[in-house]
Amino acid sequence: MNKKLTKILMSFIMLLSLLVIPTFASAAQESGTLADLNVKFVPYELNESYIVGTKAPNVEIVYLNRKSNKQSSLKLSKMSKYTKVKDIKLVDQSIVFSTYETAGISEQNYRIMKFDIAKGTLSELVFNKSQITLQGASSTGLIYTVDNVIKGHELWYYDNKSKKKTKLEASVGSAHISGDIITYTVPSTSLMELNEAVYYVSAKNLKNKIRLPFDGEFVKTNGKYIAYWYNNSNLSTDRSVYIYNIATKETFDYSIVPEGDSVNQDIVFMGNIVIAWNTDNSHTKVKATQIYDLKTNEVLETDESLLPIAASKTEILFYDPISKGYLIYKH
Repeated sequence: MNKKLTKILMSFIMLLSLLVIPTFASAAQESGTLADLNVKFVPYELNESYIVGTKAPNVEIVYLNRKSNKQSSLKLSKMSKYTKVKDIKLVDQSIVFSTYETAGISEQNYRIMKFDIAKGTLSELVFNKSQITLQGASSTGLIYTVDNVIKGHELWYYDNKSKKKTKLEASVGSAHISGDIITYTVPSTSLMELNEAVYYVSAKNLKNKIRLPFDGEFVKTNGKYIAYWYNNSNLSTDRSVYIYNIATKETFDYSIVPEGDSVNQDIVFMGNIVIAWNTDNSHTKVKATQIYDLKTNEVLETDESLLPIAASKTEILFYDPISKGYLIYKH
């Protein structure tokens, strides 16, 4: 092969390498795709059928039918012209969300509502005069906290079938639900202790709460695993992601975050096998997101900017703070 032809071929190969740009900087191998999400609202949650969110100033809930690409909205002015949306969760064909009424600079009359998209019906599930926060929702029920500056965040469970409300804990730091598994953390009475006691309980037996062998904070679950941040020392900011297998009762220690990093509580599960989390270096201001496969114990992808927002069985919703846009990762 002559030198001229070799030079042409090398130039062509280099051009191809520039065109084929991976969506993530992979730590193992490219295993997913990343695409822009072009919607005219702020997305909160997604599943295979819908993407749901809100529009400023949070007086309406917007949902997109992914099959028909039709966008619809639920205006909260039907409830009261002073009503605003606070938290939004998407459960199958229903949107579970919390609202509050504004009265000058104060907020009051908090509600947790359920909107059945298929039927077009709206129902009230929980009412409280003072502040409540919807922590999570599933087909089994929902969990919420009654928030008080002095007393803390009182955790409650609402059962979808019986409509019964049950108090689970007097004060929690974080909480999440998936299926019938509820997990939460209880802060220590010691101000020096950064980690919180981690528990989980089944909605089928709310009295049988189980404490995990290692403490931590900012819990998330998919019903099979519980993931949370663990502070390695009270004297430093070294942290790890702990992943607890409910079936085997094993705890996997992963992702030691170097000292000087502040950790976001952004942990999302994509189905039963993939989890994503984000760290934020307080000194260098560099963010880093990792997508981890629970089945193979491998890091699938890494990125320096994207923040995980929510996930479905096959997708992860990310926010890009640089472009200020949203993207969907498919595995």
